[in-house]
Amino acid sequence: MNELQILYPTSTRVKVGRRWVSIRPVEFRDFDKFGQASAELLAILAKGELASLCTWSERAGVLRSILSACTDLSRWRINRLPISVAVELMLHVIAENSRFFGQALANAVPLLAGEQSPKN
Repeated sequence: MNELQILYPTSTRVKVGRRWVSIRPVEFRDFDKFGQASAELLAILAKGELASLCTWSERAGVLRSILSACTDLSRWRINRLPISVAVELMLHVIAENSRFFGQALANAVPLLAGEQSPKN
């Protein structure tokens, strides 16, 4: 029998100014907030409306919450980031987590295909 293993993502690092910031995978408890913030941010960026982005970022406590949960930055430092930096950092968090979900999906396909094969 094959050894089954669950993929566990590791942190990656991006440079923000002169400081390296670790991007962690989103945790289950933050998944709803992450999904909400990601969907809202991507929809605003798809429209290309700067005013909408500014309005969203002013009320986006969820952005601060996700950056706090998915990076090693303190709340104090997150609150002092320029909004352009916070949005770009959120896009890195989205990209890293979507890469993980893509890997998990690719690993699930053979597993699911094996379950659907006839049993002898």
